[in-house]
Amino acid sequence: MAIADHLGQVCKDANDLYMLCRNDTGADPRKCLREGQLVTNCTKMFMDKVYKECKMPLARYTTCLDLNSRRHQFCRTTQVEFDKCVLEKTGVSREFTWYQDKQVPLHQTWPEAFREFKSDFVNVLKH
Repeated sequence: MAIADHLGQVCKDANDLYMLCRNDTGADPRKCLREGQLVTNCTKMFMDKVYKECKMPLARYTTCLDLNSRRHQFCRTTQVEFDKCVLEKTGVSREFTWYQDKQVPLHQTWPEAFREFKSDFVNVLKH
């Protein structure tokens, strides 16, 4: 959870390739082992680098999240410290995906917004 946004950016191409393979092959993971290995390798390489370069900021941030029931609003100080370290050491900044920044119109409820997001996501996967 603490590193998900960074990891999502770094391994986006490998993840996209894997999901396209799964979509094209009828969601059979056995047919996409090569693409899955790319995701695993990308994740391992990035995590090794972050652990080597930003071990203590990561530990403080994850500990804060664990102690606060994964509520990020209570861990902003440690998050900023961790984000700064990752940016300086790996060049990756925390970027949020498009659906997190999507504004919900005042007349739309969250369940409606989620249904809209889900239909958008399904359409993206189809193409």
